[in-house]
Amino acid sequence: MFRMTTLLTAPAFVMLMGGTAHAALTADQVWQSWKDAAALAGLTVSAATEVKDGSALKLNGVAIAPAGVASGVTISDMSLTEEADGSVTIRPGADIAVNMAGEGSGGSVKVTHDGLEMKAREGEGGALIYDYSAAALNLLLDVTYPGSPSPDGSAPQPGAAKGTFGFTDLSGSYSDTPGTNRAFGFDLKAAKLGYDFGTEDPGLEMKTTSVSNTSDVEISLDVALPSTMSLFAMASPADFSTALEEGLSISMATKQGESIGSASQEQQFFSYNMDIKGGAGQATGVFNKDEFRLDSGGAGLEFNMVSPSLPVPINVTSGPFATAMIVPMSAGDAASDYGLVFKLSQFTLNEEAWALFDPQGALTRGPADLSIDVSGKSKLDVLGMMAAEGTGAPPPIPQPETLNINDLTLKIAGAALTGTGAFTFDNSAGVPMPLGEANVSLTGGNALIDGLIATGMVTEEDAMGARMMMGAFMSPGAEPDSLTSKIEAKAGGEIYVNGQRVQ
Repeated sequence: MFRMTTLLTAPAFVMLMGGTAHAALTADQVWQSWKDAAALAGLTVSAATEVKDGSALKLNGVAIAPAGVASGVTISDMSLTEEADGSVTIRPGADIAVNMAGEGSGGSVKVTHDGLEMKAREGEGGALIYDYSAAALNLLLDVTYPGSPSPDGSAPQPGAAKGTFGFTDLSGSYSDTPGTNRAFGFDLKAAKLGYDFGTEDPGLEMKTTSVSNTSDVEISLDVALPSTMSLFAMASPADFSTALEEGLSISMATKQGESIGSASQEQQFFSYNMDIKGGAGQATGVFNKDEFRLDSGGAGLEFNMVSPSLPVPINVTSGPFATAMIVPMSAGDAASDYGLVFKLSQFTLNEEAWALFDPQGALTRGPADLSIDVSGKSKLDVLGMMAAEGTGAPPPIPQPETLNINDLTLKIAGAALTGTGAFTFDNSAGVPMPLGEANVSLTGGNALIDGLIATGMVTEEDAMGARMMMGAFMSPGAEPDSLTSKIEAKAGGEIYVNGQRVQ
């Protein structure tokens, strides 16, 4: 959309900002540490004037920019004041801006705040810690960017993006701890996170708006960087693999309260207005040389949309949902855990939307549920695969040892499919050969097929094929309109279904 180099200037500088803390910090030490850190990131930090007034260092015309680039971040003024406890209080001025010049971009990006204050202090292990707080902190965006070509072939007109992104009652800390692996920590709490954003693209004849407010936001991020390699020197998959082996790691955790938002689009082919409401949620993640792990969940969702292109409004709700993933990153002597979880409960669609394809009510309107929960152990060398990609060598072959189907459930339109199972794998032949069994049950399957036929979505011929497959691989259960199936994998690659060999 618009030039990103400038927008990444401040985050890159913050990541490297710090150094070794001293028993009693001085304003000059903090200011010099920023200059040194900027040089490591290929940035320049400067001030038009530097005036020492007693225990305070007063800066005017502060600029942060990539070397040799005119655009960057400017701060009208800043004071660094030495405190009696050995800390340094930092108060930036009211005018903080980003110059958006270059590559067809224009406009302005500004940061406004209400009482933003930072305090640099010494932490354990020589860490330098910045505590910060503000009643409000906002990013104001009003930029233009090269627009899309017009359908009639005329010259593209500039696009525009305008909006506000900000926090209310913000507090937290940033830390930099030296050592074999340089450790960075970032913690943030805010009473509210909100944004109000809009775009206009004349070439596409499209306008969009989006508004959102989320309460009780908490973010925690910890990053370790190996001292043997610069983050900016990683140019290949092999470099990234080496960095992980030498200590690169990331861990994060987030929490939030209720989120309420809306969005709209004005466009020739598809215009809409929607409202979204999400319940409280949380997420955690870990990424290091041993594993990649994600775990998230939420309390529920409400989604409503109206559009001139749709004959009826669409209303969707869901109950609690959860996702989780574990992937081993390197293969050791013993197999590592892997797993995947995806759960969505009480998914519902409004009656008007149902009636579009089922006006006679042939299908059951009950809520839908989906649950996938699988786990096991495997020798999986993702780092080796990454290294092989860079060298062209044959990649290591995954060697699964176990697969547990803890839960497989799908409930929709009155039918329910469930399954469980457990398998081990023989990798001696070079190709994993499964051994074990899975048990599957289906209730309401025939009623669902009858309903689909009544709606016209399935023909009698297609239904006949589906019923034949169900009859071939499943046996009647104890209840009406219920089927069961036992799938067995035996030695030699033999597969049995309900005692009958199929391979």
